[in-house]
Amino acid sequence: MSNKHGDGPLFSEFPPTPKEKWVEQVSIDLKGADFTKKLVWRTPEVSSIDPFYSSEDTGHLEYLKGFNNLNLNQTNPQAGARSWILYEKVRVGDEKAANKESQRAFHMGSNGVDFIIDETRMPDLELLMKNIYPNINPVKFTVQDNPGTLLNQYMEIIERNPDLELNDIMGGFDYDPLMYYTFSGNLNEEGIEALAYTFGSTKDIEDFKPLTINGGHFHNSGANAAQEIALVISAAIEYIERFESKGISLKDFLSGFEFSLAVGSNYFMEIAKIRALRVLFFNVLKAYPLKDLNPGDILIHSESSVWTKTLYDPYVNMLRNTTEAMSAILGGCNSLSISAFDDIFSQPTEFSKRISRNISNLLREESHFDRVSDPAAGSYYIEELTDKLVESGLGVFQEIEREGGFVQAFEKGKIKEMIEASRDKKHDLICKRREIIIGTNQYPNTSESIDPSELSVKMSRGHKDQNILNLSRGAEQFEKLRLSTDRYTRKNGEDKRPTVFLSLIGENKVMRKARASFSMGFFGCAGFKVVESSPSPDLFKAVHKAIESKADIVVMCGADEDYLASGVDYAQAYKGNSNGILVIAGNPEENRATLIEAGVAEFINLRTNLIDTLRNFQNQLNIANA
Repeated sequence: MSNKHGDGPLFSEFPPTPKEKWVEQVSIDLKGADFTKKLVWRTPEVSSIDPFYSSEDTGHLEYLKGFNNLNLNQTNPQAGARSWILYEKVRVGDEKAANKESQRAFHMGSNGVDFIIDETRMPDLELLMKNIYPNINPVKFTVQDNPGTLLNQYMEIIERNPDLELNDIMGGFDYDPLMYYTFSGNLNEEGIEALAYTFGSTKDIEDFKPLTINGGHFHNSGANAAQEIALVISAAIEYIERFESKGISLKDFLSGFEFSLAVGSNYFMEIAKIRALRVLFFNVLKAYPLKDLNPGDILIHSESSVWTKTLYDPYVNMLRNTTEAMSAILGGCNSLSISAFDDIFSQPTEFSKRISRNISNLLREESHFDRVSDPAAGSYYIEELTDKLVESGLGVFQEIEREGGFVQAFEKGKIKEMIEASRDKKHDLICKRREIIIGTNQYPNTSESIDPSELSVKMSRGHKDQNILNLSRGAEQFEKLRLSTDRYTRKNGEDKRPTVFLSLIGENKVMRKARASFSMGFFGCAGFKVVESSPSPDLFKAVHKAIESKADIVVMCGADEDYLASGVDYAQAYKGNSNGILVIAGNPEENRATLIEAGVAEFINLRTNLIDTLRNFQNQLNIANA
C-alpha cells in the first residue's frame, strides 16, 4: 500500500521504533518493575516467551518461510483457499446402527468417518459400509489388532462395488502398534508385520494411509508440546528402520502414514506445535537420502484433547473444543476430530455430537477459516514460538535417540519418566491455581451436584509400578475431591453437605471482599456449601454470627491489620463456643504463631496447595472415605 503523500510505503514518514524502546516504555508503565519477571512467560516447553515480538526478532527465522502456505497442495477450488476433513468418530457395536450414525454425520456436515472397531470381533463390513462411498467421504478404521484381515475384507468390498475404484478410496487405519505398546506393555511384533503387509498392499492408493502415528496418548498422559512432537517423530524413525528390513522403502513409508496430535487449550502454543512438527520432521529426514520430499506432503491429523476436559461445568468443554479446533486449523492440520463435550463421562448424545460437529462447520462456513491458506504465516509471535518448539523438540528427540531409539527408551523407562515429570508439574500448577481450569479449580458452580453412581468417568489408567503410560486429565484430582463430597451428601442428605461460613470483619472493604471471593472459590472446588455473612465491624457480633451459623468451617475474611488487631480475640471467642474449624483467608506473618495458639487451624492464600488442603478438610469432616 502506498503513501498518498509520497511514493514510499504507508507510514514511511514515521521512523521505525526499535524493540528496546518499547521495552523501556513498558518498564516505565510497570513503574520500575522487572520486565522479565512481570511479562516474560516461561513454559515447560520453552525457556522464555516475550509478550511481543517484532521483525527484529524473526530475522534469523528465514528458514520458516519455506514452510509457510504448506496447505496449498491440499487446495480444493470449490472449498476455498484450503480445506480439512472433519472425521466423525463412530463406535461399531451394531453395524446397522453405526452405518446409520455415519450417514447422519455426513448429512449434518462431517465429510469423513472414523469407525472405532471393537478389538474382540471383526465387524460385518458389508453392513457397515452400505451406501458409504470412500472415494467421496474418507473412511478411517481405528483398530488395535488384525489390520491385515480387516484390510483384505475392505478391499474385497471395494472391488465388488461397480461405483468404486480401489485407487480412488480415501482414509486409512488409525493403527499404531508402537503407541499401543506404551499403554499395554505388549509389543505386538505380529501387528508390526501385519502393518508392513498393509503398506505393501496399499502403496499404490495415494490417499489411503495404513498407519497413524498417534501422539494423543502422550498428550493425554501429561506430555508437553515439545515432548509430544519429539515422541511421534521418534516413533516414525523407529518404523522407518524396522520397515526397511521388510522391504518398505522410505518413499513408500512417507506416502503411507500420517501423524496425529491432540490439541489442547494453550491456544498459540498448540498452533505452533503443529507447525513445529512439520519443520522438525522435515529436518530430521535430511539425514536420509530422499531429495524430493515436500514438507507439505507430511499429513497431520488433530484431535481435541482429553486432558483439558472436565466432568463438572461440562458445557465449558464446548468452548475448549472450539479453541482447540481453531488452533488445529490455524496450525495447518489436514484433518480433524472433535470430541463431544460429554464424551469423558457418558455416551455422547445426538445433541452433544451435533454441537461438536458444528464447531468445524462454523469455523468453515461463518468464520471463513477456509479462505486463507496459512493465516499464521508471518506472525512474529507464532513464528518465534514455532522456532523455539523446534529447538526444544529436537533436544527431546536427541535424548531419546541417545537411549537407542523409541522402543529402547521406552523399555528403559525414559519415556515414562519424562512424561510423568511433565504431568506432575502440570498438576502442581493446577493445584496451586497457577494454571486455571474454569469451573474446576476457579469459579466453580457451587450449585452443581452430580450423582457419582450414574457416571462412567474416564479417570487415570495404568499403575506407577508398571512401565506403561498413565492416561489422566488435568481436572481429575479436583473432580475426585468433589465427587467424594457429592457421594457423602447423597448418602447422608443434602442438609449434611459441608458448610463454610465466610465471616467478613474489619473496615477494609476491598480486602474483605477480595478474600471472601477467594475463599468462596477455594472451598467451592471441593463441593462445599459456602455462605457469606454480612460485614460486622463489631468483633463479637461477627463471632456470634459465626457460632450461630453452625458451619463446619468458619473463614475470617479481612485485612492483615484486622487479624493483627483482633484475630486472636476472635479465635478465642469462637473456639470457646464452637467445635467448627477456624480458618484465616490470607497469610499474616506478624502474629501467625499466636493465631494458631488461639485456635486458627489453617491459613489459605494464593500459595496454598488446594488439593492437599481440601483433602485435609475432608479427612477432618470424615468425608474422604464416604
